[in-house]
Amino acid sequence: MNKMESLYGRFSRKVINHSKAILVLWGLIFIGSLLLTPVFFSRLTPPQLVVEGSPSYMAEKLWEKEFAGQIEEQAILVFHSDRYVMESPIYKQTVDKVLRKVGVLQGVYQIVSPYDELSLTAVPYSTDGHTSYAVLLLEADGKAALKISGEIKKILAENKGLEMYLTGKTAAVQDLSAMVKKDLTQAERTALPVVLIILLFVFGSVTAALIPILLGIAGVFISFGILALLGIENIDMFVPSVVSMIGLGLGIDYSLFILMRYKEECRTASRAEALVRSMATSGKSVIMSGLTVMSSLAGLLLIKASLFFNIAIGTFMTIGVLLALSVTFLPALLHILGGRIDYLPIRRKKRYEQRHRLYRWTKHIMAKPGLYLGGSLFLLFIMMLPAFSLHLKTDISDKALEEYSSGKGNALLEKNISSGIYAPVYFIYQSEEGQLTDVDLDRMAQMTAELKGESSVANVISVTDILMDLMGVVSAEGLQELAAMADDQGMFSMLVNKDLSMSPIMITLKNAPDDPASVQFIKTLRERYGEEMMHNKVYIGGMASMIADIHRETMNKTPAAACLILAISFLLLTRAFRSLLIPLKAIALNLVCILASIGAAVLVFQYGWGEQLFSFEATGYVQSYLPVLSFAILFGLSMDYEVFLVSRIREERERGMLEEEAIAKGIEYTGPFITQAALIMMVVFLAFLFTHMLEVKQLGFMLFVAVLLDATIIRLILVPIMLKLMGKWNWWIPKRRES
Repeated sequence: MNKMESLYGRFSRKVINHSKAILVLWGLIFIGSLLLTPVFFSRLTPPQLVVEGSPSYMAEKLWEKEFAGQIEEQAILVFHSDRYVMESPIYKQTVDKVLRKVGVLQGVYQIVSPYDELSLTAVPYSTDGHTSYAVLLLEADGKAALKISGEIKKILAENKGLEMYLTGKTAAVQDLSAMVKKDLTQAERTALPVVLIILLFVFGSVTAALIPILLGIAGVFISFGILALLGIENIDMFVPSVVSMIGLGLGIDYSLFILMRYKEECRTASRAEALVRSMATSGKSVIMSGLTVMSSLAGLLLIKASLFFNIAIGTFMTIGVLLALSVTFLPALLHILGGRIDYLPIRRKKRYEQRHRLYRWTKHIMAKPGLYLGGSLFLLFIMMLPAFSLHLKTDISDKALEEYSSGKGNALLEKNISSGIYAPVYFIYQSEEGQLTDVDLDRMAQMTAELKGESSVANVISVTDILMDLMGVVSAEGLQELAAMADDQGMFSMLVNKDLSMSPIMITLKNAPDDPASVQFIKTLRERYGEEMMHNKVYIGGMASMIADIHRETMNKTPAAACLILAISFLLLTRAFRSLLIPLKAIALNLVCILASIGAAVLVFQYGWGEQLFSFEATGYVQSYLPVLSFAILFGLSMDYEVFLVSRIREERERGMLEEEAIAKGIEYTGPFITQAALIMMVVFLAFLFTHMLEVKQLGFMLFVAVLLDATIIRLILVPIMLKLMGKWNWWIPKRRES
């Protein structure tokens, strides 16, 4: 341990000796990250539901290879009027005028008008004629598609008479980026003033109070910049919120613990020596805590889904940046500031009495362990009970965009035509004989008829139906004739591939792709055509198929991910504290705390206890990937307080104090820090409850409740009582036998 302390001390002295250079370097990194932040937000996409190696993944890859052709993307233009119907001249003239202008844009390959006879989706208008849509086939993707989307929105804004909305992948990405930026700005504007007030009372000066906020903000933007530099093309829209929550919360927490220890050490040592001591104690605890959080995220990588990879990498990167800032930028800044850290002081009461009250409180509960232990566990048990009625569902968060163009367009399609318009299922049939034969086409015709009979299906389009309509017969010869005379290769490439060996049956569902009925439909198809899927004759893809796969992957891998998180945390804490019982105790209490937070989330979001307060409509479920995600994050976060508290208790014990006295002193010194840090983190998490995305609200709430319980019932009651009851066994660890 002394060797490690000297290592931290030596590193801190080097940081002090190069303070100016370190601050300049971090300043340049921060400026560069600000410039890269727009790049990061431009890569945001709707939920990344791809599960590598899954049936939907195989179908997606096959679709891109065989059927997309030069068509990079489909977009949808939605038209609506409460006054006019499609047959009215004003409605038709407006639609035709808009589509003519859109059609001449570079990158728009073809437009399927609602007035065309052939459509690759459902009937492109509502039964009452007030709503219709056109399909845009685009040759462009990425930045080019963003440019086209912007030009189309300008055309829509210039033409009045109808409600017109652009939806589709690129339009949704644009709206998502705008929404996430707005949400993050609002959350920061809500949280940071409150955090500043708390820090002013903690430190008693404006300068000291601003330092943790500066470190937290820098951590968030530098993380955005690094993620942009990594070149990840598709970043889930959930990632910025997670990065901001963790970045602000942990960044302020880490700097708070180091600053508080620094001010404490300044009472008995010079500022330079106090800084070295602070980094050798609290700085070391911060590193240990950060590594524990990062290690806990490794469990997420067991789930082979892009969503979890995105979140794990984003959070991992954020914590890495915060640790680097905490051990380099923060001590360098403190050294440069010197006594100016107390600049712009405010009056505040001394904290000695508060600390002494915590000491007396700890002595009091340790004198009556049975009463407080039983009462606390009973309360946590009551909070845990709703967790056992947890209902999970995978939601694509389209409701979050209801105030934006793409969301309004999707809402009109869902309400007036079909919820599945913007996310069809493609059922790809592949011949074993090379080109599709008469037998293959007969089987496809039979499948098409079966699919049309499904209660979840709104519309089915198959090449067999088109052959019957245009050629009068379903045959391989007719398919070859149709391919030879097709002058519309953009459309035809979506009906059959170039070598005529496979063809998709396009299925439009009545319900949204994340509706349980749609997911059940996918399961039914896989059971019915399972044998043909095994022989690579049938592939089932589309959004509903992806949702079914990520839900199954999440449910199947969550136990393994949780076990890995527990194992890594146990090993790290065992090595850090040289104890077996303390890590086991920490893991048990963290599990109880996490289950209690999930139970609270069930009451609020599943049963709707907080609908009006948090501005949402209860859906009757919790997002399927949140329990394992919150488990990984919360397990890491809760270890923060465990590390800080137990490290201080161990310090006091190594100075010669008896076990019970060391526990009371540890609570006395770390209790105020833990309470203040928890309060700040709770304010940050609470601010995200008022964002648009339901899963962000749910995650923010779970983190809020868990930190509240962890900093009060767990740290101030259960931990000291259990440490007292375990006595000398707290620090027991098997010794190696000498050979």
